[in-house]
Amino acid sequence: MPALQMSLFHVFTNSFTLWPDAYECPQNLTTVRFERPVLGSFFLFFGVLFITLYIPCFLAIIQKRLRVPVYQIMFALAIFDILSLTVNSVCTGIFDILGISFCHYPLIIFCLGAIAGGSWMAGCLACVMLAIERCVEINPDFPLEFLFRKKVFPFVRIVMLIWFLYSFGFVKSLTFSSEYSCWFFDPLIGKNPLLYHSYPHTINNFAVGISTTVLYIYISYRLIFKYGYTTSMWLYKTKRQILFQAVSLCIFHTAAAFIYEYMQFIEVTPRIIIASQFIWQWSNGAVCIAYLVFNRTIRNLVLKMLLPKDVRKRFGLYIGADEHIALEEAAVTVSAAVNAVGTVIKFDNFFSPC
Repeated sequence: MPALQMSLFHVFTNSFTLWPDAYECPQNLTTVRFERPVLGSFFLFFGVLFITLYIPCFLAIIQKRLRVPVYQIMFALAIFDILSLTVNSVCTGIFDILGISFCHYPLIIFCLGAIAGGSWMAGCLACVMLAIERCVEINPDFPLEFLFRKKVFPFVRIVMLIWFLYSFGFVKSLTFSSEYSCWFFDPLIGKNPLLYHSYPHTINNFAVGISTTVLYIYISYRLIFKYGYTTSMWLYKTKRQILFQAVSLCIFHTAAAFIYEYMQFIEVTPRIIIASQFIWQWSNGAVCIAYLVFNRTIRNLVLKMLLPKDVRKRFGLYIGADEHIALEEAAVTVSAAVNAVGTVIKFDNFFSPC
């Protein structure tokens, strides 16, 4: 079966060798290099930046209650995103700078492509599950609410793990071309491109593109029209944060999914190919940006990890209930002491809106 012979399963079961009928490179392609140092440096920089930002978010998620389904999904998504960024950004940047393509290091690039493809497909499922969980949060009667029940969610975790193992080990691997600075299923060695088409990848991309769009439209509709206008500043900020998260996550994942499928069937220009690689990179990196900008819980945990308490006090960053209570107690103590001598206290000096 060609699909299985073009997967990592074949490599593991055949002494770490690739299927020669599909991946044997002509001798002339092993010496040709297309060096793109500027573009490679761009990919490498943003890859390192996103991973650097993502690691504290990942640690903050671990510190949070991992027994709660939403944090388990975020934990899995963080692993898949970091794996994807390692390949589609860091490795891509290095390969572009050095001019390395599939035929220079076939086995290594094939294995990296399997990691990238597996983490992308598994990350797509995690994104869909996260979107469903947000629908359940704003509407407890959402039809898929049962997936997050205590007795059901362990099976959801098993399905997510099986999907990752399948997409990592049993789906055709991606290969890299420095000429186009992109990852393709076709290693571009002169064989029939139809041989390399990945149907599981196509099904995954259309499914995630359609489902996430529909789910986040539903979330936006519920927040904007169902709840309507509110005078509560807290509720307004919460709605705004959820909407911005939804838009930032949905746009990049949907665009990456559809553009890659478009490229599999229709010949495109080099600019679109490079743009697709950027969008894939940002579909993973935008998640940590969304956490730090729009998710107050994750942002506060990251600040507590990175900034000592004295530094936070100096800049008026009081994070968590314990620090706010301590602030209130300090304010009351100062108020009592100053009032003893008959001075008026303005509590606005001690409290600031969140």
